[in-house]
Amino acid sequence: MDTPARLAPLLAQFDTSIEALRERLTGVDDHEWRWEPGPRAWTVRPIDGGWRRDREDERDPVGTVRTLAWLGGHLAEMGLLRSDYTDGDHDLTPQGLCTQWPGTAAEGVAFLFDGLGRWRATLGRMDDEDLDTVGRSQMPWGLDPNLPLLDIVWWVNRELIHHAAEMAFIRDLYAQVGNPREEAA
Repeated sequence: MDTPARLAPLLAQFDTSIEALRERLTGVDDHEWRWEPGPRAWTVRPIDGGWRRDREDERDPVGTVRTLAWLGGHLAEMGLLRSDYTDGDHDLTPQGLCTQWPGTAAEGVAFLFDGLGRWRATLGRMDDEDLDTVGRSQMPWGLDPNLPLLDIVWWVNRELIHHAAEMAFIRDLYAQVGNPREEAA
């Protein structure tokens, strides 16, 4: 299937953002992945032999910073949910996903790029009619049922760029103040 002309620049933006994020996450380890850059940071926490992320409705968002683990999972969740509700079974939920969050850097990075990859694959199956269809993405947590798919594509790109920049900053901050190996040197 040919990519619709108006989708092509958004896909190129998505792809280059993924490439930049993948490069920025090279070498991240478990300590850095879960490092909390401030008090009350949103993160993933051990629970019942697994990991669970802090949910937005459980914590005060004002002044809150997030860990790489939380941000990576958030982006993965966004991709997985939007893919499922655009071209899937419509059975994933944030509550179901947040109880199976990865806690290690390797698992988290894989989860991140799997979720975003599924969204990208879904977009590769869309045509012009799909892009104009209001409610083509039926994800019930947000405006998806009320907007044409092209608007959702734009929004996901905005979220990816925003959170990827946060992740890059956290890596820079960790290198300056949070790295115990640097402090010992």
